[in-house]
Amino acid sequence: MGRASKFQHRLRCISTLMLTVSASAISAQSLSFGPSMNMFGTSGLIDMPSAESQPDAEFSTTISSFAGSVRGTFTFQVTPRLSGTFRYTKIDNWVFDNETYDRSFDFQYRLLDETEFRPALAIGLRDFMGTGIYSGQYIVATKNITPKLKVTGGVGWGRFSNSDDIQVYREGNLGGKPSIDDWFSGPAGFFGGVEWQTPVKGLRAKVEYSSDKYAIENTLDRDENFPNRRSEITFDRKSPLNFGLEYSRNSSYSVGLYYMYGSEVGLRFTTSLNPKTGGRGIRDSAPLPITPRARPVDRSTDWQSVDNINAKGRKQLNTLLNKEGLVVESLALSANRAELRVRNERYITTAQAYGRAARAMAFVMPDSVDTFVITPVEQGLPVASMTINRDQLEKFENDPNGIVKSARAFDLSDARKLPSIGELDPELYPDFTWSLAPYVSIKVFDSDDPFAITGGLRLRGDLDISPGFSISGSISKKLIKNDFEPSPSESNLPAVRTDIGQYNRQGDPSLDRLTADYLFKLSPAVYGRVSAGYLEKMYGGVSAEVLYKPVEQNWGLGAEINYVKQRDFDMRLGFRDYSVVTGHVSGYLDMNNGFALQLDAGRYLAGDVGATFSIDRTFDNGWKVGAYATLTDVPAEDFGEGSFDKGVRMEIPLSWAIGTSSKKTVNNTLTSLTRDGGARLNVENRLYPIVKDYHTNAVSGSWGRFWR
Repeated sequence: MGRASKFQHRLRCISTLMLTVSASAISAQSLSFGPSMNMFGTSGLIDMPSAESQPDAEFSTTISSFAGSVRGTFTFQVTPRLSGTFRYTKIDNWVFDNETYDRSFDFQYRLLDETEFRPALAIGLRDFMGTGIYSGQYIVATKNITPKLKVTGGVGWGRFSNSDDIQVYREGNLGGKPSIDDWFSGPAGFFGGVEWQTPVKGLRAKVEYSSDKYAIENTLDRDENFPNRRSEITFDRKSPLNFGLEYSRNSSYSVGLYYMYGSEVGLRFTTSLNPKTGGRGIRDSAPLPITPRARPVDRSTDWQSVDNINAKGRKQLNTLLNKEGLVVESLALSANRAELRVRNERYITTAQAYGRAARAMAFVMPDSVDTFVITPVEQGLPVASMTINRDQLEKFENDPNGIVKSARAFDLSDARKLPSIGELDPELYPDFTWSLAPYVSIKVFDSDDPFAITGGLRLRGDLDISPGFSISGSISKKLIKNDFEPSPSESNLPAVRTDIGQYNRQGDPSLDRLTADYLFKLSPAVYGRVSAGYLEKMYGGVSAEVLYKPVEQNWGLGAEINYVKQRDFDMRLGFRDYSVVTGHVSGYLDMNNGFALQLDAGRYLAGDVGATFSIDRTFDNGWKVGAYATLTDVPAEDFGEGSFDKGVRMEIPLSWAIGTSSKKTVNNTLTSLTRDGGARLNVENRLYPIVKDYHTNAVSGSWGRFWR
């Protein structure tokens, strides 16, 4: 039987087991105390998992320690049923070294909800893409017996098998590739436990039977395949029973103290936040009221004879909109129509930018103007046009069902290409701005160095020459020099990223970026970009991109091509010998439920060919959490440790923290390793992120803020 058929056979067996356990759906029993976290930073007992899920979109960070190991875990409840976990572990006395740093990924999916007579049931994979130190698979059930007592039981394989005969660390294992053929195979073990909510508010007690024998940590024998292995054990596992007390004052944090395996004390601390419910809330100033015109409406157009009427109207609008974080680029007035082009410099929720602009137009425009057309402009690029009937705007503001009615009535369409309509504000171009600010760059979870930080001052300048055409750059000077330096490349690939340590050491001060960029429209739904110069800290050259993205569609298509040379290590003006043509064809799909998919296929910096798949979840308040994986024609042994490029990323809007609207965000990406395979050019101003937030899916998803 082949590998695929063997795995399919196992899945059919597991599915049969699930169906046997399931019963007819009955309304779920409400729980009096929610799910807790275990030492692995996932829903569970103490060291074992449970079948419970955290609240949808919950993001939990856990630090735990016992028996010479420290685990840092990040768990995200991707959907109400699916959770994903990234873990970074430091282990003393493991195989080769005094200490080992390991990265691992988990998934758990809740197959069945708990009902009055049926437990919740979940299936999980622990450490399914790492080196396999904690690798295991399990099926687990959890049931609330009373409002204060719940029971968990499960069966597991790998580290859950209660067996000494496990090989979780194979010589030459590069990690990063799922060992599908090993899943749900071999010896199986049973685990379980009880959780009790004590009379003391927030204090719960746990007792657990663990099926993990910690066989590798408890062996004294030297393996002939590992002659440098340390002889002492990590800890002495005397019992499969674990005992613990946990305290949580609220849903934001919890702490746990445990007596584990008859010989060790364990500690755990977890803090949680939820993008859907957390934050301070947005407290913007009240919007302008919409004053309905007197009836019958004065249709006189005598105002059109006023000299420079567009410029005067633009000035009046700017007076109002500058307070709202909006800048008027141009205004064109006719007898019954006003077309406004405006920059949004404040609102991450673009529906709110449309709404604030519409209110200002209703306050300023002559009564005869019945139609407003609002076109947001991002970096000189008109990204969409909203057409609003003024009568409906006046009527819907105080209508109890105005949000729904206005969403149906106002029309969003593709923006017309430049040149801009009406009279462009002569004070906008050319325009030079600059800033001098501190910066911090943090790199975590490398296999050799768990934490590196660099910080200093960054000088940035931007010259907007005309709509869409700009020159920008930045220079950095380090004040903190604990630089990140990845392990040297052992592959035959060009060192397109693993030389980053050389750039970090020699580039001080550094020219981070200096480019000329031109963003433009080729047709109402086709956008273009050309960039030239020092595109990023390691490469300079020319980059060109085209994007087809109709406003009303939830998908887009793009293509990018670049010719770049590797810069000198000092990050000044010179170049090294290496050059490459790289580029991708990209597909974008908005799933209409906050999830978005992206597929980029093409040639990477090392000349390898392949594709990157990305999935992101975006919330109405601007939070974004996602993951990506890149597979190319580079064999795993040439790629090196990790086998292929992958990572998770997060984008946190500043408005979520400060309580007022802002377009600024804090971004962080946790990559598996820095390697040369699957490396992509880091170009600013890629088109899709610029235009998508003003199109139908993004605007309709947060339409309620149009009226705020």
